[in-house]
Amino acid sequence: MIALALAGACLTASPGPTAAAQTDPYAIFAAARTRWEAARYPAQVAYTIAVTVSHDGTISAAHYHSYYDSVENRVDVNAVSDEEIANPYTPHGISVFFQPFGARIPLSSPERTFDYLGVPVLAPNYSFGIAGSVSHSPNANDQELVAEIRREFCDPAPSRNARPDSGLKTIASVEIVRRAYVIQLAGMAQIGGHADYDLRLRPVSEPGRYRLREVWVDAQTFATDKLVSEGNFTQGGMTGVTWTVTFRQISGAPYLASESTAQSFRLTRRAYDSALITFTDLLPKRAPAIMRIATFAVNSESGVPALREP
Repeated sequence: MIALALAGACLTASPGPTAAAQTDPYAIFAAARTRWEAARYPAQVAYTIAVTVSHDGTISAAHYHSYYDSVENRVDVNAVSDEEIANPYTPHGISVFFQPFGARIPLSSPERTFDYLGVPVLAPNYSFGIAGSVSHSPNANDQELVAEIRREFCDPAPSRNARPDSGLKTIASVEIVRRAYVIQLAGMAQIGGHADYDLRLRPVSEPGRYRLREVWVDAQTFATDKLVSEGNFTQGGMTGVTWTVTFRQISGAPYLASESTAQSFRLTRRAYDSALITFTDLLPKRAPAIMRIATFAVNSESGVPALREP
């Protein structure tokens, strides 16, 4: 159980509303999207990101302290990990700048780094494309929401509406529909002690953009519990391997719990056999003022690019 406290209130893990069983995969996905879009987050959330990698039997980890501003949709991260703070002689390839009134005053020098996957600039509520791209009226009913999902992902063949007779013969009719995925209900699965719908997704086109391959949705609350993404992040070999992502629900809102791959991949000048990224210590807490006026830049000759979601 994770509890978040903000302004004297206690925010605890909540199961959310229950719902009747569904068999239409598009309706299930629509309900999962609605759950994401209805989520409310504290104005600012503090959390720790742990990046763990393995190579030839050696496991290495780095921990970073981050803040997410849900109002500005902004991530602030301490670019120096706990491990580098504990070992200050460890060289790093980032430069930290203090920016009062727009000026840039360096607080560190660019040296060599070993941030494994790069400094993680990751929001704790990233939805992997489940939410966001389809807007709808807040008064839309269930049938309208499902229709929107069908239009976005894989419409059935559109019906041909009768047209006024113009006296001209129709030679051909062209329908243009943007389709992202074909969605199928593969069955039910037990996750975290409760039943989940197991949705399989097949991209109609642009598989590098539409990366979802499987999504598990709580059959009672329609919360997203887990998903599989074919590729992750924006750079390096991480975009070419399969990632498994898990979520936790806090006060009815979804938060990332972990992102992991058991497949080997290669980044510039380094290779890994597996990787695990976890999100812990979530607390409603304001970022220190220095985090708001400081930024970091990666030394492209020695540092790894920042780790970002697409």
